[in-house]
Amino acid sequence: MSHLTVPVQQFPSLNSAQRISTGQGQQPTTRNKVALKPGRSLMDWVRLSKSGRDLCSGRGGRLEVTGEELAKHNTETDAWTTVRGKVYNITPYFEYHPGGVEELMRGAGKDGTQLFDEIHKWVNIDSMLEKCFIGKLKVEKHLSCTSGPKKGIQQGNFLSPNSLALPDLPALKPPSGLPIPRHDWFQNKQCITITVYTKWKDMIHENVIIDQTNGRLRVTCLIQEYTYIMHLELEEKISGNYSVNVAEGTGKVDIRLEKVQDIQWKSLGIPCKGHNTIKKTIETETRYRNCCVLSIHKVSHDTNLYCLELPPGTRMCVPLGHHVHVKASVEGMEISRSYTPVTSSLAKEQQDPRVAEGMVLYLMIKIYSEGTLTPVIGKLLIGDSLQISDHEGTYYESQYRQCTHLVLLAAGTGLTPMTRLIYEAVIQDTDRHVQLMFFNKTEEDILWKEQLQQLAQQNQRFDVQYVLSEPCASWKGLRGRIRKELLESFILTKDKRKMLICVCGPNPFTEAALSLLKDLGYGDNMIHAFLG
Repeated sequence: MSHLTVPVQQFPSLNSAQRISTGQGQQPTTRNKVALKPGRSLMDWVRLSKSGRDLCSGRGGRLEVTGEELAKHNTETDAWTTVRGKVYNITPYFEYHPGGVEELMRGAGKDGTQLFDEIHKWVNIDSMLEKCFIGKLKVEKHLSCTSGPKKGIQQGNFLSPNSLALPDLPALKPPSGLPIPRHDWFQNKQCITITVYTKWKDMIHENVIIDQTNGRLRVTCLIQEYTYIMHLELEEKISGNYSVNVAEGTGKVDIRLEKVQDIQWKSLGIPCKGHNTIKKTIETETRYRNCCVLSIHKVSHDTNLYCLELPPGTRMCVPLGHHVHVKASVEGMEISRSYTPVTSSLAKEQQDPRVAEGMVLYLMIKIYSEGTLTPVIGKLLIGDSLQISDHEGTYYESQYRQCTHLVLLAAGTGLTPMTRLIYEAVIQDTDRHVQLMFFNKTEEDILWKEQLQQLAQQNQRFDVQYVLSEPCASWKGLRGRIRKELLESFILTKDKRKMLICVCGPNPFTEAALSLLKDLGYGDNMIHAFLG
C-alpha cells in the first residue's frame, strides 16, 4: 500500500441512528447516545486521562505519522485518526464515546477533520484527547494543501480547510458558496457607519455579533450557512454603544459606531488576521468569551436560571431558536455543552431590556449531580465567570413568520427554546395561536409552571397541557409518554398550510415525536426539531 485513500465521509452516515429529520432540508446535527457501561461516563474519561495511564502505547507525542502508517490503524482494537494534522489513538476512548463505536470508526485510519467539525466543532479535542496524542501527520513533498490543482497531483476533497490533502483522492471541485459580501463605510461628526451588503432576504440584526477589545473591532455576520468576518484595528477610538439595522428584504446591514472624539477619520483602520473573509460556519473556529454571572435564581429543585453579562465591548443578541456553547475546565480538561438562551420571564413587565441590547443573556440549566459540566456550573457564585461561545443554529425566523398556528412539543429542559417562541407569539404578536404539550417525570420537574399557567389564563391564544411519566397518585392530568392518540387529540387546527410544529427534548423523545408526526401526515416542511 503506497498511498492513503480517504473517501468522502458523510457524518453521521445515511443509515445511522444518529440522523434525525429536521425538515426544511436542514442537515441533521444531532446524535443518539448509546448506553455506556458503568464507569464509562465523561467524568470517568476525565479521571482516566489524568490518572497517568499510558493511552497511546508508549508512542505519545513523539511520532511523525505518514498517511500510509495512519491507514494501518483502522480496527476497533487499534484505531488512530487525525484532526487538523494531529494524530490521536482513539482506541481507549471507544467505550466512553456517547455516540458509540460505529461513529468513531468512521474516522479510523483516516483524516477525521470533517467528521469532527460537523458534530463536535466546539469541543476542544486537544484537551479531550490530550493523553491520546500520537504525533503529527507527516506531509510528504508529493502532498499538496493548496486549492489549485498541480500537474500529476490529485487533491483532497475534504470540505474543511483544516484537513490535510492526501494522495489518491478525487480532484477538488471548483470553489462554491457565497462570495465575500461587499462592504463600505461612512462617517459624520458623531459616528462611523459600516455597511455590509449580504443580499440575504432573511438577514436579521441578531445575526451580527460585535466585539471590541483594545481598539480592535471584530464584526461577525452569520449569513445562511456562512460566517463573514471583518476584523480591524480601528483608526480612532469608539464607545461601546453600537446599533445594528437590517434593511428588510435586501439584507443590507448598517452598523453604527459612536466616535469618542469629534474628528475626521482618514480610514476605517488596519486589517487584522481574518479580515474580510467568509467560510462555512461549520468550518470556523468556535470562539469563547468570559461572561460574568450577574444573578442565579432557582427554577425547580434541580434547575437554575443564570443571568450572564457579556464582556464590555461585546454586543450579541441571540436569534430565536439558536444556542450557545458553555465551556469550563473540569479537572484540567475543557468540557463544553450547548444551551439555548431563554427569556428572563414569560411576563412582559419582567423582561430584561439588556437582552435586546445584546448585553446579557439568560440560561436555564439543569444541574445533574453525576454530570461532568453541570456540577461545576452548579457551584458558580455571583461574580464568577463562564465561557460562552458565539450563537449558532439552523432555525430561521422566517419559518415562524409564515405560520399562524404554533404547536410546541417539549420534554424537560426542552422547554428552553420554546420560551422565546411562546413570548414572541403570545406577547409580542397578536395573530398566532400557540399550543404547548410539556412532558416531564413528576410535577416538581415542570419548569415555570406558574408562569405558564398564568399566561394561559390571561391569553386565549395560548394553551398548555402537562404529561407526566411518573406522577403521584393525586395527579389529575395526562399520564405516560408521547404517543399517537395524545397528539391526535392535542393538535387542534386542521389547516396544515400555516402550521409549524417545534420539538425539543432528549433525543429518544425527539425521534419518537418526529416518527409519530410523520405517521399523522405532517410533512418535513411543517416541523422543526431543535437538536442538541
